[in-house]
Amino acid sequence: MLTSEDRQWFRQLNQGNREAWQRIYEKYRVRLFTMALALTGRPELAEDCLQDVFVRLAERAGYLQVRSNLFAYLTMALLNRARDVLRRSARQVSEPVEQIGKSYPGPNPLDRMIRDEQFAALVRALGQLPLEQREVFILHNQGGLSFRAIADQQGVSLRTVHSRYRYAIEKLRKLLHVEVFHGR
Repeated sequence: MLTSEDRQWFRQLNQGNREAWQRIYEKYRVRLFTMALALTGRPELAEDCLQDVFVRLAERAGYLQVRSNLFAYLTMALLNRARDVLRRSARQVSEPVEQIGKSYPGPNPLDRMIRDEQFAALVRALGQLPLEQREVFILHNQGGLSFRAIADQQGVSLRTVHSRYRYAIEKLRKLLHVEVFHGR
């Protein structure tokens, strides 16, 4: 559901107000970048995806119709862009992710370092999942989308989405346990 704030900004965006675009960007950029990074595994690809989503949002101002949830709309646009980038680059998430925490300052350097290492470990583990499982995991946990919405978007049954999510969780538990306890 569109929040009253999102509804106001969205209406202003469709009327050509660039400040509304800036507010939407500031509100959602960190969450969307985190999802893009988890999907692509590469900060530069994640930045490209995020930039493309917001450029297209600006280009389509005046023609957009988002009735239910602005964040879900942006999440789906980001997912589609990440799919395109991954197909085009023919890369899977496999390279180490460095300097992840630049946009996520912690209360102190040690907390930030720990959070960065944990996030890098998660991104590496996500990169080892099949793309379909990775998408379900990220869309549900980061994007807040329901399993039904994910099933509709992926064009599969609800049961398939549940299975993909369960397999993703099982594999991530194994991968993260190995990484944490064996110092990979």
